[in-house]
Amino acid sequence: MRLKALLDNGLKLALLLYPVYVWWAISHWHPAAALLPVAGIALLKSFTGGAGLATRSFFSLTCIGLVLAMLLGQSEHVLLYYPVWMNAGMLMLFGYSLFYPPTVVERIARLMDGELDQKAIAYTRKVTQVWCGFFLLNGSIAFITAMLGNWDLWLLYNGGISYGLMGLLMFVEWQVRRVVKTAK
Repeated sequence: MRLKALLDNGLKLALLLYPVYVWWAISHWHPAAALLPVAGIALLKSFTGGAGLATRSFFSLTCIGLVLAMLLGQSEHVLLYYPVWMNAGMLMLFGYSLFYPPTVVERIARLMDGELDQKAIAYTRKVTQVWCGFFLLNGSIAFITAMLGNWDLWLLYNGGISYGLMGLLMFVEWQVRRVVKTAK
């Protein structure tokens, strides 16, 4: 069990550092050499993704797509679009949960707080909608940076600014949640 947790945390760190790695690898290696480890991370994530069949399937399909792109000589192009795929996948996951509750945020809240009242469930639904908006906007900007093909701009946004925006959203939501909880 400890090995699985270590592997899972290592994969999370690898996915977090992905944009920096790709930028460095493209500058020093052939794009296909940069893509292979990323496909390996997706493959490992498909086996360790504990969130269920949908998550494992998403990473399995990502791995297959990355390997096919490498074989077809489109490695560099595909690497630029990886953040777009990730945002699209998260948008689909969060959006799906809006139509088939409980929402992703509600599930996380139940893990942290146990039972939730109707007011809290409504709040988690709104937070899930906000995250859907974030993934749509973030994925759109990632798409624009990929289309432009400028690696420095791509790294700046996808390896820095997008993480900063995600952290800012988490912080703002945490502050709002504190106010909502104390207003009860």
